[in-house]
Amino acid sequence: MTYGPELVYAWCRELLKKTINQRITKAEGAENWVTLRFSQLPTPFFVTWDPRYYGCGWVTNEDIGILGRFSTGKSRFVEALKSHLLRCELIDVKQLDFDRVLVLSFSRTVGAGFHVQKKLVIEFMERNSNMILLDENNVIIDCAKHIHPDVNRYRTIAPSYSYVSPPPLQGRTITELSASTITPEVVSEIKGLGKGLRQYISEHWAIKLPSEWMQILNSIYDVAPRESSVMQYLNSYLTIFPFLLLGATPVVTQEALHAGRLCMFYPLLKEKSKNLKRGTLKLLKKETRSLKRHLQGVEKQKREAGKADWYKNCGDLILANIRAIPYRAGMVRLSGWSEEGEISLEIPLDPDKNPSDNAAWFFKKYKKAKGNLLEIEKNILKLKDKIEDLEEQIDVLSDLEIPTVIDSVCRDIQGWVLPTQKKAKKGRKEAPKPPHLRIEYEDAQVLVGLNAKGNRHVTFREAGSEDIWLHVHEIPGSHVIIKGFTGTKEDLEGSFLLLLAASLAAYFSKARHTSKVQIDYTERKHVRHIPGGAPAHVTYTHPFTVMANPMDWKEFFEEKGVILEEE
Repeated sequence: MTYGPELVYAWCRELLKKTINQRITKAEGAENWVTLRFSQLPTPFFVTWDPRYYGCGWVTNEDIGILGRFSTGKSRFVEALKSHLLRCELIDVKQLDFDRVLVLSFSRTVGAGFHVQKKLVIEFMERNSNMILLDENNVIIDCAKHIHPDVNRYRTIAPSYSYVSPPPLQGRTITELSASTITPEVVSEIKGLGKGLRQYISEHWAIKLPSEWMQILNSIYDVAPRESSVMQYLNSYLTIFPFLLLGATPVVTQEALHAGRLCMFYPLLKEKSKNLKRGTLKLLKKETRSLKRHLQGVEKQKREAGKADWYKNCGDLILANIRAIPYRAGMVRLSGWSEEGEISLEIPLDPDKNPSDNAAWFFKKYKKAKGNLLEIEKNILKLKDKIEDLEEQIDVLSDLEIPTVIDSVCRDIQGWVLPTQKKAKKGRKEAPKPPHLRIEYEDAQVLVGLNAKGNRHVTFREAGSEDIWLHVHEIPGSHVIIKGFTGTKEDLEGSFLLLLAASLAAYFSKARHTSKVQIDYTERKHVRHIPGGAPAHVTYTHPFTVMANPMDWKEFFEEKGVILEEE
């Protein structure tokens, strides 16, 4: 995605309209983004200098909470903003030289009519995007990215250096043109329009008269733009224009700064969630490989355990017949007695070892091999269960796309696979909860187990006897709990809460890829663990039934504004 100066000017115009003379009350952020909260606005102003999703816009408080969970570490630049801009009043917003640069000017009264001036420069320039804090003399206080002379000969961006703006754009501005001087060739060199828009106008010049083109271009930089201006994608070029261009796709919102949430914030959030998902999958696969290697070792131990008596008998026979063994023999047949009676064994020997050392080797193998076969079998089953749980986690996580759900699932998985073992007040260690998903809906909660232990946890530890338990009918899947609902299961019939929980039960099951799935639900008191069965194997009675679509649950997040459809 790219965009031009015309969109930055629209941002400038909206910021002036909504934030002028308001104070900064809070600044927060991380390695490649920051938000500023203004005194009279409920929504934070978001800026990112990420090279792929650089831009700005209005976001929600919930958005910032989610993005904050995906971000790691503190930002030195954010601390500088807190130190210098909190309680400062925004007095002006300007676009610098028709370029993709915004300059926000601030003022703060520090005593008897004395004012301190600060500026915040935001450069929207792909991989060179930056955010720079200046003092009243245009000296850099701090910046998001340092640019040193060995990287850029034109200018140095670092604390204590005077700020130098990017190289000025070449060409004429729209105000320097008229209907008699504008041509397709001139349009291709206009300063203040992005390359994608200039190219479109040059290629479609014939559809309007020069005077009409001049009127349209002048309206882009009017202080009060047309209400019909359209936010749109022209291929991968994002722009705002008085009408929908041929072949362009309109953006859902027509306010430039609200479009920033759709086109910059959400793609950045999605990318960060993908990184968390990728790292968690890598962790799960690594742990799975480790357990499989362990399982191979235990299975080998089981095989060796079956040979323990043979190893012992070989050692005993060698010692009993030590003088009868030929020098440097590689194989001998020896007879003797054991607990089972008379035995005769063909025993392999190491020719380079004497009989005593060969006997010692057999006794060492016996000591290692002997063990309780029943315990070994239990260990094998335990390892197989763990591997099955991990593979189930990989399967569930691989299909998730919603950042909020990925965050919840990944945190639970990481806490389960790599527990932090936090100390409780009495010095006890708090065990991590098995992986499960928790969704708030009005006064109720919907809990989803994400593996066998998670299923057992939500069903038998989290759920009360009157809470509602759901499961896909006769197909392996997650246990889902509706917790905190004040009515009965009869009261749930036809409610969105029931459809939400049923859809989750369908999605987190082997029937995920079908369009309609039968879901059974009943009170938790009617659910019983099957004695001798796996941790999450249950039986239930008094069920009601509802049909659910495995994808309907995503509508819940769309209504909350968490899921944003990409254009």
